[in-house]
Amino acid sequence: MKAAIFDLGHTLIDYYNDWAIPEARAVRRFYKAAESKLDVDEKEFCASLVEILVEGRRHKLVDMKEIPLAEPLAQALVAGGAEPSAGLLKKGNKIFYEVLVEDRHLVPGSREMLEELRDRGYRIGLISDVAWGLPSEYPLADMRFYHLDSLFDDLIFSSDAMLRKPHPELFRMALRNLDAEVEESVYIGNSPLFDVMGANGVGMRSVLKEAPYFDACAEAVPDLTISNWDELLEYLA
Repeated sequence: MKAAIFDLGHTLIDYYNDWAIPEARAVRRFYKAAESKLDVDEKEFCASLVEILVEGRRHKLVDMKEIPLAEPLAQALVAGGAEPSAGLLKKGNKIFYEVLVEDRHLVPGSREMLEELRDRGYRIGLISDVAWGLPSEYPLADMRFYHLDSLFDDLIFSSDAMLRKPHPELFRMALRNLDAEVEESVYIGNSPLFDVMGANGVGMRSVLKEAPYFDACAEAVPDLTISNWDELLEYLA
């Protein structure tokens, strides 16, 4: 084995397990930021934006394509009678990110595990579906905050690739970037549907990292299920 490719959220860094509550908080804060420019009240605007976000997630699940957060924000603003200026959309991205990091912490042992794999000579990659389609500068800021960014040889974010897992091209892209063959690579993530299914779909080995938040998929069978990083290090010894 030469390459280990990781998911980010709920694998290396934990965020919310219930996304509905923080999303509702972000939507309300975005309304306050745009209130003076809107022709609708808070209840109508928030209901509209939540519906747009939910519909966007349905499309992402089916099409495996990313929808940048700025698009649903702009759609909600136009529906509410406001001009979707670049400044307001940038402020919206910041609002959603600030809500995201209100409940953020490093999964214990993640940095030490990555350092150990680097010491063993592994090429280390990342494929991350970014929350709400935020620009990649935001998850990269999280990685820098926990001093993880320097431990990776390659980073792929959905909002840059404009694709979402389990799209096979994301996994093939990671292999190309790491100059690694399928049979010498493993993907590690917390989601059977997005991580295990995606890796298995291109013939990679897959490791399911148990976490409180995941998307179930009975058809996705990992090569290994782990509850801590020591088990991964033993598997990759």
